[in-house]
Amino acid sequence: MPKYYGYWSLHLTADNPTLSGAEYTQFATRTHLEKSLPVEYYSDVKEEAERITPLLKDQVEQLIHLNFNGILNRRNFGPGRASERHRTQNFLFGLHRIMASTLESSVQHIKESVVDVRPQIEAFWILGGIPPDRILKKARRNSPQKKDIEHEPIDRPVQGKSNPFLGVRVIDGLPEVVGKDDPMASSGTVPNIYMDPRAFGFRFKHKHATTVTGFWPGEAKQHSQLWLHTRELIPKFAQEYGPHNADAALVHKLVVASFSQALAHATYLGFGPVTELTYPIVQQSAITDGQQWNFSVYQLNTCALHSDRATVNPYNNILWLSEEQSLFEAVDNGGVKGFNPEVLTRLVAMYLKKGITRENPTPYLGPFKHLADHPASEEYRELFRSSLHHLLSNRPRHIPKPEIYLWEKIYKCDYKTRLYEPPRRFFENHYKKKDPGMCRLDEHNPKYIPKALRKSKQIKHMPKIDSEHLFKYD
Repeated sequence: MPKYYGYWSLHLTADNPTLSGAEYTQFATRTHLEKSLPVEYYSDVKEEAERITPLLKDQVEQLIHLNFNGILNRRNFGPGRASERHRTQNFLFGLHRIMASTLESSVQHIKESVVDVRPQIEAFWILGGIPPDRILKKARRNSPQKKDIEHEPIDRPVQGKSNPFLGVRVIDGLPEVVGKDDPMASSGTVPNIYMDPRAFGFRFKHKHATTVTGFWPGEAKQHSQLWLHTRELIPKFAQEYGPHNADAALVHKLVVASFSQALAHATYLGFGPVTELTYPIVQQSAITDGQQWNFSVYQLNTCALHSDRATVNPYNNILWLSEEQSLFEAVDNGGVKGFNPEVLTRLVAMYLKKGITRENPTPYLGPFKHLADHPASEEYRELFRSSLHHLLSNRPRHIPKPEIYLWEKIYKCDYKTRLYEPPRRFFENHYKKKDPGMCRLDEHNPKYIPKALRKSKQIKHMPKIDSEHLFKYD
């Protein structure tokens, strides 16, 4: 059962890289980095991609000339990242339209594909192997039962967030790049960092554990074919920290984005820290500003990163990242200069890569996989759906989490000067003492039902949420 006020979790956002956090994101996601694309993975579609590229060249050059040699929007965003982002988004819209219209006549999975624009994708996992902070060490040191484990590592909740601009979804998932018994998937190089994530500039925040796949449950086309990201944060990062650190921002964005996308889908399929993956999940991504392109392939081999599994794990995840390439050199009234068809061929190959049908893609899910198939009554299902949506939206509670105010810390905790005041607060010793951080989602007073709205005279309160029966009465 989740916590009522959420988790004090580490936040990893794809669009907020830190100067020295690239290696830590690899540790937090157990990702091995390869600085090249798997060429043999696209060997079955290479010839077809090379044949289609000349058919697209003229249309793509016209699109480049339209977006990079003129103003398409009457709104003046001025120089800066906003203008670059809108220009890149317009270009990606048009590029996908050209790709889809050209390939749909001969490629069935592209003809049946669905496009998501700015989908919300979030993933939640527990990361082990993190050293305790100063406050926890002090608490352990002062406890006779925990004095021996003062420096033992702990588990920290992690919330990852991806912000792709455009996603293409198909019916079947992509095949694995390498098998789980391959040395790259079992003994890849993963940084082993025994430090607090705040030392790398990351922040903790109180937030509900949310896992959002970017599509509605029950959707037939649930597997991702390709994710397209904008890269306006890379020049900003290079301007602030130097051009030699731009690769760190690129690695951070693609590691966090790809892992969050893959883990959210794995959770939707029923996999998790206890139910380990039975087959790899593959994600294709491209990050661009329209001119500069980087392509990546991510294979999720494990999603169990709790306790010692962050460092002692038979599997590791893999990110294949290509070098930066230019689609064109320049554009002026005379046309596009230095067009590079190799970049277009790689993009076409990612569109052409066909998925495979698996016999049992959800081995750990029950007979009813979605809320609509649950045997509970329709009223409970609708109430559970609305409660879940409110929880995933992370709107604040109507009653905020209790806290120790500054005057209480001075006059009640540090200096016991209010001896005659009855102990009623959560940090004082009384018979109802309970840590708000340990409060479960079903530990609250049930909502009262007015007489006019009661379906039964005996039922005066609303039921509480339950993980098995959806709702239950006390």
